[in-house]
Amino acid sequence: MSPRPPKKEFVALYLCYRSLIESLKTLPNSRQISAELEPLLIAIAQAWHEGAPFPVRKLLIKEGLGSPATIHKRIHQLQQAGFVSLETLASDARVRLVVPSNRAMGDLAKKGEAVQQANRQLNLG
Repeated sequence: MSPRPPKKEFVALYLCYRSLIESLKTLPNSRQISAELEPLLIAIAQAWHEGAPFPVRKLLIKEGLGSPATIHKRIHQLQQAGFVSLETLASDARVRLVVPSNRAMGDLAKKGEAVQQANRQLNLG
């Protein structure tokens, strides 16, 4: 018995997905952040978007982002590049929250627009 042939729509969807990923890399602002910093920025933006920005201490122990020293260095690099800022928690001045800057949110919004446009081209949305 021969295996079933793959479904064409899944192959087409995957190829469109790969095309989208490549096109996101060509956006004007996509080269402003290194591949090492992007996962950290995404984690920071995701937490902020969900209404629970990371305190620096919790971010330093987050799994999968590197050692605490590496994460601390990368937070500083993102801050120097203008992608994040540190804000003091209103209820406890000892707690500093890492939040995405307007620049970071603007860059993420441009990527979101590109995804939406690609989605329209695929007639998925």
